Amino acid sequence: MGWTGEDVLEKNTSFRRASESCTSSVHILRGDIIIMATDGLFDNVDVDDIMKIALQWEQMSGFIDGGGNGARKKRWASGTSMTDLSAKAIPKLAEMLCQKARENSLDGSIDSPFALLAKENDIMWSGGMPDDCTVLAMHVVGKQSNAL
Repeated sequence: MGWTGEDVLEKNTSFRRASESCTSSVHILRGDIIIMATDGLFDNVDVDDIMKIALQWEQMSGFIDGGGNGARKKRWASGTSMTDLSAKAIPKLAEMLCQKARENSLDGSIDSPFALLAKENDIMWSGGMPDDCTVLAMHVVGKQSNAL
């Protein structure tokens, strides 16, 4: 259900109710991208690279064009929504992230986030960490899709 961030020393201290888990909230804005994934992504792809891939996806999908964020905000202010495009395009972002995780997991020459953490703990490891990968990508939009 959750992890408190603290080491559990006693056997009988696991969560029994959802209300005992850690929760937090984050304010989101129109245009935000939310990525939830297993360690198969985060052990193999640096957060900066995840952000670069998300930006590449936004540009490739037409959410950010030559006008940048300013043009996007102007489009939103005019009421133009790209909800349907977002719904069709967002699976590609998840696919791109999984592909990058797979590539990095098989590359023995990179210092993946997993390898860096291992080295910090005196474990000699280079390359990625072969693992399964699940990515859930969401794109915050302003209007409900007409297609629904």
